[in-house]
Amino acid sequence: MDYSDIINSKNIEEAYGNLKGIIKDTPLEKSRSVSEKVGGEVFLKLENLQRGGSFKIRGAYNFLYNIKKDVIAASAGNHSQGVALAARLLGLHATIVMPEFAPPVKVEATRNYGADVILFGKTFDEATEFAKDMARHHGLVFAHAFDNPFVIAGQGTIGVEILEEAMDSDFVLIPVGGGGLISGISLYLREKGYKGKIIGVESEKAASMKLSFQNGFPVKLESVSTIADGIAIKSPSELTFNLARKYIDDVVTVSDNEISEAMFILLERGKIVAEPAGAASVAALLSGKVDGRGKKSIALISGGNVDLTLLTQIIEYNLLKIGREFTIKFVLDNRPGELKKAVETIASLKLSIEELNTELFSYEVPVGRQMVTMRLKVYGNEALSNLVEKFKKYGFDIIDIKGIENIPQM
Repeated sequence: MDYSDIINSKNIEEAYGNLKGIIKDTPLEKSRSVSEKVGGEVFLKLENLQRGGSFKIRGAYNFLYNIKKDVIAASAGNHSQGVALAARLLGLHATIVMPEFAPPVKVEATRNYGADVILFGKTFDEATEFAKDMARHHGLVFAHAFDNPFVIAGQGTIGVEILEEAMDSDFVLIPVGGGGLISGISLYLREKGYKGKIIGVESEKAASMKLSFQNGFPVKLESVSTIADGIAIKSPSELTFNLARKYIDDVVTVSDNEISEAMFILLERGKIVAEPAGAASVAALLSGKVDGRGKKSIALISGGNVDLTLLTQIIEYNLLKIGREFTIKFVLDNRPGELKKAVETIASLKLSIEELNTELFSYEVPVGRQMVTMRLKVYGNEALSNLVEKFKKYGFDIIDIKGIENIPQM
């Protein structure tokens, strides 16, 4: 089927005109830190700096601009904020159904944009069905997150902004959930003559588009479970699947750990706050799922609306992983001065105690002894080696060390 009668590059350019003065033309910047790690040129399209914190305002506003009616939508987060903000800008009313697991920061932001928020269902799909039922019973227009030509055209306006830089690139990498974003961008770039590879990036725990490509038709997953809630979609639509199959080259998957590492590097090295879905494109390059060595790549950071509790956990996890922090669990005699001896040893090695817990009452703790768990900040293995040596000297029994590779033998 030729989908040009449903959506084409002219529709996307019209959408871009509709969005003038409403959205930001977000930066497209070369990332030195990511480029060094990948071994090629990597440019980041920073939609995390967009109004509403993600690309979603583009499709939502273009949709509401064309229908000009009160709406109801379902979303795990970013689409809800896009619809709520677009409705407010156009003087319309929006009701948003969000899954019960939706990050509190996204729920609160949606309410702050003036929408009524209803929390329902364990998944995006359950929230969607509930919203569709409400639309039928209350005469509202349902604003689908991706299965709509106006929405796809709005998301495709990113292609207008990156076209000039993209034309001599080898790869354009785009996060994939329901497929509306990659459908719009890939359609526009291909119709304008882009010859490089367009790669979709999914979470390996929500790889509905990749599985659909393998089967030749849209496949619905039984469940999805990933930190990348923005792309945790069980199935693409017929429209987005067929557009993606026509215009993109491949879909790769990344793990939650790879996504968290990408988020950490973007934050620490690039001072870029990316949500898990937004960092998926960079994760594909850093993990080698897409080989960017000696190539020029454009990676879309699709959003920055990350729950701060999750972000804190990701930071701590990666600090442990790279050996900047570690935890040590050891047993010492339960008598005055023993814990002080351990603390003074740590201070003498210029290590910082971030957290300290003691335990007396456990089957793991022998009578007359106490278990101590410490989280320490360290740079490199030398101080840790010295710590292990001194603890052995004092008779402290080390039970476990976590958070640093190549740890000394206990």
